[in-house]
Amino acid sequence: MAEQDTITTADLAQAMEDRAGFYQFMSYVLLHEFTAEQIAQLKLLGELDSDSAAIAQEGAAIRRYLARSGPDPRTDLAVEYARIFLSAGVYDGLTAEPYESVFTSEDHLLMQDARDEVVAIYRAWDVDIDSGLHMPEDHLGLEFEFVALLAQRTAEALRAQGESEDFTAVAGLLEAQRDFLADHILNWIDQLIAKVEEFAQLPLYPALMRFARAYMVDDEQLLQEILAALA
Repeated sequence: MAEQDTITTADLAQAMEDRAGFYQFMSYVLLHEFTAEQIAQLKLLGELDSDSAAIAQEGAAIRRYLARSGPDPRTDLAVEYARIFLSAGVYDGLTAEPYESVFTSEDHLLMQDARDEVVAIYRAWDVDIDSGLHMPEDHLGLEFEFVALLAQRTAEALRAQGESEDFTAVAGLLEAQRDFLADHILNWIDQLIAKVEEFAQLPLYPALMRFARAYMVDDEQLLQEILAALA
């Protein structure tokens, strides 16, 4: 990086690890019910410092839910998770099951082009999806996990830079994340959020999904700015 840059390689590596942590958290809460520990972590998410008005707004909504969530939020959210993401009690129409193919294919079916495309991308980056999960690879939780993994690899590549000024490998990782966010998450998440809002009975999951969308919009811009600085 140029000498005049005030952000160091170590700073960037830490930023990549922070990003990895966010995407890993989002991956887990879409693939599983909340644990008590993760409910506690939601407070930290709601307090995330950001210049984004959208992030601040949804962070406030998360904090409000936590302040009024009652004596057993874990059970409440487990029921909500099943209703929204597993379509418990929903028998007709497009649900909020978070598969890219369902929202991007003409007939709203599983295992369509989007799934094949993300599998090819995972393989290109030597990423193995846990076959024990028994789900199509274009589940949003798995897509978040992929971004988290590349973000962590980026942090490791930055820390391994030493005195080298060749950021080719880092740039490739950043470009892959930017493109994946644009082509395989941000392209359909608004439709998913609308369905989450339709089926939710508590405010937490809609706020969390809107928070994630706002974060990703900012993140895509951040990746572009870092790439421009490395060029």
